[in-house]
Amino acid sequence: MKAFLCECKKTKGKLMVVMLPTILFLLFWMLWQFSYMDEDETSFYYTYFTQGLLVMNTIFLPIMIAVMASRLMDMETKGSTYKLLCTLMPKTRIFTCKVALAALYLLGFFVLQTAGLFLAGTLYGVTEPFPAVSYLQMEGIGFLTCLLLFLLQIFLSLRFENQLYPLLFGLIGSFVGLFSMFLPMNSPLLYFLPWAYFLLGASSQMLFDENTLQISFLPLPFHTAKFCILLVALCLGYIGVRLYFLRKDV
Repeated sequence: MKAFLCECKKTKGKLMVVMLPTILFLLFWMLWQFSYMDEDETSFYYTYFTQGLLVMNTIFLPIMIAVMASRLMDMETKGSTYKLLCTLMPKTRIFTCKVALAALYLLGFFVLQTAGLFLAGTLYGVTEPFPAVSYLQMEGIGFLTCLLLFLLQIFLSLRFENQLYPLLFGLIGSFVGLFSMFLPMNSPLLYFLPWAYFLLGASSQMLFDENTLQISFLPLPFHTAKFCILLVALCLGYIGVRLYFLRKDV
């Protein structure tokens, strides 16, 4: 616990500074969307937002995670203080605390995102019952995907002293995630794109009838195989980045 609190003090709120603008932007975007809805749309608006938030998370979260990872490794990378830190506590504890701190912030992000949407829906009188299972699936998959991307960004932050390269990689990841939305769900390419795993959280597909101008939602089955691949990739990523962290010269 002392090591974790030490890591919290060392970041000096840098992760909060990164996360708050993103969550505030998404909340304002949701409020703006709610302000334009009519009475007929209130019957499916929570379901509609499972599509909108999925797109917004895929675009913005890779960049946010890249900045978070860079800020979390800022002191060690720029100050070259690995040797000093390792005299105070084991390397394994340092790495575990960094991942745990990032996971705590990401969990708070998704909780705030869901709570903000529910509060906005209540204020604007949305009549659709809140689909808790759909949002648990979307936010849960999003949380695991963010952890995987965070481990990837931690590796890049350790690999490059110039933190512009990891940030550029995160920006490219946002475009890759957006591109993956145009691929078929059964495309084998999706297995090799970590930014595409956000799509596993989709519980429905929005269909628009141009003749009747009606919107309908087609339920999607849960991709158990791809979810297992995500878990395996997350475990392998944790082990691999942890070993790299332990072997880094001090």
